[in-house]
Amino acid sequence: MINLQLLGHSALERIKKRSWFPYKTGNLKFHATKGSLINQSTYLIRFDSSIAPYIDYLEYGTGPHNIPRAFGRPLPFGTSGRFNGKFHPGSTKHKNFISEKCVNEIVNYIAHQVNGKVVRQ
Repeated sequence: MINLQLLGHSALERIKKRSWFPYKTGNLKFHATKGSLINQSTYLIRFDSSIAPYIDYLEYGTGPHNIPRAFGRPLPFGTSGRFNGKFHPGSTKHKNFISEKCVNEIVNYIAHQVNGKVVRQ
């Protein structure tokens, strides 16, 4: 018999250790990404947007957009770098990290653990 809670926790930890998992402050990794056993057949991995409200931007990417001035001043990261403090070119670096990368990691991990094939529907 497979211990689903242990299997789910191990899969979650593997996801968090992958190089493609978004990491800047650690808030998403350590506080907003949780797993729990819901019932005997369901282990839920949750990405909590109330803790990390930027999850949607990571999952879906962003298009080019203006950056508003903060308190009447340009944002500090844009004065001499990639951004001029007024415009962001958009980002797709982490696009689909939940819907593709995490799901693929879980499917492959479970298939390996049960020495079988997992079918996605």
